[in-house]
Amino acid sequence: MKKITLLLALCTALLCSAQPRTAEWSADYFPAIRSLFGEPQVFWTPAGQAVHFNGNGDGVFVESVPVAGMEAFTLEVIFRQDGDAAFEQRFLHIGTMDKRILFETRVNPDKTWYFDAFVNLGTPEATPEQPNPARRSAVLIDEKLTHPTDRWYSLALVASPDGLVSYVDGVEQCRSSLPWLPLVNEGFTSVGVRQNMVCWFKGDLLKLRVTPRVLKPEEFLQDHKKLNGE
Repeated sequence: MKKITLLLALCTALLCSAQPRTAEWSADYFPAIRSLFGEPQVFWTPAGQAVHFNGNGDGVFVESVPVAGMEAFTLEVIFRQDGDAAFEQRFLHIGTMDKRILFETRVNPDKTWYFDAFVNLGTPEATPEQPNPARRSAVLIDEKLTHPTDRWYSLALVASPDGLVSYVDGVEQCRSSLPWLPLVNEGFTSVGVRQNMVCWFKGDLLKLRVTPRVLKPEEFLQDHKKLNGE
């Protein structure tokens, strides 16, 4: 593995355009760096270069909100969770501390983990008809749906006006009726840690992709299979 100096090993093919375009991040191409923390390590895998985060100060903030302007999207990550990590792992945070998308895991003592996807669209402005509007948010988590650590997985969140659905390796985990609205348009993206610098990630990330439409599970990234020797 080699030390990252001027860049994090996550990247994007998102270009400036009037219409949202597919963004794909990997160790070979990346958005502008806002802040780099610790020493995330780049290493080679059979599917290309990946990045290891040590769970104790490794992270990066990049100047990109890849879901900005999208009426619907599919957000995917190829990742590997270390089994000796802390319980709460919050490794992808898009947007701001208010309107945001989070990818998280929870790591159990028996070296299993479960997926936690969180979407917060903020609180609507008060009106005379609705003086105390509720926050528009959803937590997609089921502690019974566990997976072994120390293997590669494909995570996905599909968001549309019809609601939200989370997946692990193409298998549905949770869903919410919260309609997606294109409101996560400002801020930046943190990788390896939540934007408020808590819950550092211990594990590896290979790739992130955001597609501006609803993908079917058979269209999801499949790199994890090659990495697991399947």
